Amino acid sequence: MFRTRFHSTAIAIAITSLLLVGVSAASGVPAKKNLALPSIPSMIGTGETATVTPGRWSQSVTLTYQWLLDGKLIKSATKPNYLVPVSALGHKLSVVETAKFKDKKTMFVNSASRVVGILLVPGIATIAFKDDTQKALVLTSPSVSRATKTITWYAGGSLVEGENLPELAIDKRFESLSVSARVVYAIAGYTPVALNSNSISFAGATVSSNALIWSDEFNTTVGTQPNAADWNDVTGNGRNSNDPKTPVANGWGNLERQYYLPGSSVVQNMDGTTDGKGLLITAKHQTANPNPAGPFDCWYSFSSRTGKKYDPPQNCEWVSGKITTEDKIGFLYGHLEAKIKTSGAAGTWPAFWMLGQDFQKVGWPGCGEIDIHEGNGAIPNSNWGTLHGYNYWPGGQKSQDTSMIAGWHIYGLDWKPNYIAFSVDGVPYKYITASDLQTTPWNLDLTKNAWEFNKPQFAILNLAVGGKIIGNNNNPVRVSDINTDTKTMQIDYIRYSSLDGYGTLIRY
Repeated sequence: MFRTRFHSTAIAIAITSLLLVGVSAASGVPAKKNLALPSIPSMIGTGETATVTPGRWSQSVTLTYQWLLDGKLIKSATKPNYLVPVSALGHKLSVVETAKFKDKKTMFVNSASRVVGILLVPGIATIAFKDDTQKALVLTSPSVSRATKTITWYAGGSLVEGENLPELAIDKRFESLSVSARVVYAIAGYTPVALNSNSISFAGATVSSNALIWSDEFNTTVGTQPNAADWNDVTGNGRNSNDPKTPVANGWGNLERQYYLPGSSVVQNMDGTTDGKGLLITAKHQTANPNPAGPFDCWYSFSSRTGKKYDPPQNCEWVSGKITTEDKIGFLYGHLEAKIKTSGAAGTWPAFWMLGQDFQKVGWPGCGEIDIHEGNGAIPNSNWGTLHGYNYWPGGQKSQDTSMIAGWHIYGLDWKPNYIAFSVDGVPYKYITASDLQTTPWNLDLTKNAWEFNKPQFAILNLAVGGKIIGNNNNPVRVSDINTDTKTMQIDYIRYSSLDGYGTLIRY
C-alpha cells in the first residue's frame, strides 16, 4: 500500500512539473515560455554599474539585452552591465531581455524598473529613554550598507546645535519642549533619505514666586578686581588666534580699537549705586594716558601682507576692560539684569551681553549671542537689545529724549524656552520668540537655522572703543571722530533671578 501511494504521488509531481514548463502532450517538447523575469538591483546609484540577473526560460536560449531609461532606449546600452550616468538620477531604469531559441524564434520580457538613486532604508527611527533615570535619550535607527548616517536633534522644532550622537543628555534646557531626532542616510550617487523619529515632550517648570538665585553687588574692597571664582578678567587684542601675526584680524569681531588689560575693571566708591560701591571699567587712550606695561599690539599693528609690524608702529590706541563668567558660571532661562551707566562720546561702546557656553565648541554665531545692553556714545539716547544666530539678528531699540547711557538704568532679560524679552528699568520693549524667526524678514527653517537660546549662556561686561558699533549701520566709527578723553562704564550690580519657575545657575 505504501509503495502504491508513493508511486502515485511521484507521477502527480512529474505531471505538474511538465505542465509548468508547457510540455506538449503530443511531442513532449517544452513550450517556449519565460519562467522568471530578469531583474536588476533594487538599489542603483549614479556612477555604479548595474548588472542584470538573467531570466529563466523553458528551453535553452541565447540572451541579449537593451537598457531603457523612462521606457526609452539607451543608445549602445546592450550589454548585461550598464554604467549609470549622473544624468540618470531620479529616472526609471529597466532592461529588456531578448531570448533567441534554437529554431531562431525570439521572445522578449522586461524587468521591473528601478528609480536611480533611491536609497532603501529598512525600518524606522525611534528615540527612548536610556534607562529609568530619564537623564538621556537614545536614538535607534536602521543600518544601511555603505551609507553614512548624520544625526540631528531638535527641541521645540528647532535644531539643537552641536548634538550629533545617538545619545542626548537631558537637562533643564528642554523644559516645556518636545524633543525629536532625524537620521539622514547618504551614499554618493543617491538622493539622501531622512527618517524622523517619534517625539518626547518634557514638562514645563513649576510656577513659583520669583526669587534671587545669584548676584554680584561689586561691593568688596575698593581697588579689588571682580571675584575670581565667578569672573575672568580678559586679556588680548581680539585677533582670531594666539598668533599675533595672523593675517586674519578682526578686533573682537568688530574691528574694535582697544586692548583688554586685566586690572581695568575694579571695585570703586560710586555715587548713585545701592550700596555706594560698584564696578568701574575704564578705557584710556594710550597717547593721553599711557599704561606703563605698554605699548600693546592690536589687530591693526601688523601688515596682513608681510606679517610684520608697521614702521612706524601702529600700537593699540586704547586699553580697556572686559570680564566674563565663561567656564565659571552659566545661566539657563530666568531673569538677568544689571544696573549700568557710561560716560563717553563717539566711539564709546558699553555692552552687557551673553554667549552660549558652547562657544568654544561650535563658534559664533552657532553658540548664540544675547545683547541685553549695547550703547553708542555717538547716539547716546538709545539702548539696543539684540539676538544673533545663524542668518538672523532680531532686536529692538529703546530711546529717550536725553542721554540714556549717561544715566543709571537697569537693563534686563526675561528668558524662557523659545522666548526672550528685553527691558529697560523693568519695562519690556521687545519680545522675540522662536516662531518669529519663521516669519518675514527671516523666514527661517528652524531645522537648519536653530533658535540658539535653549541652552546655557555665560555673561559678559565690557567697554569697547570704536569698531562697527551697533546703531552705526555696521560701519566702523572713524578713528578721527573718537576723542581721547577717558571713557568709563559703571556697574552697580548684576542679578539673576528665577522667572515663573525657570532659572538655573550652573557652576563649572
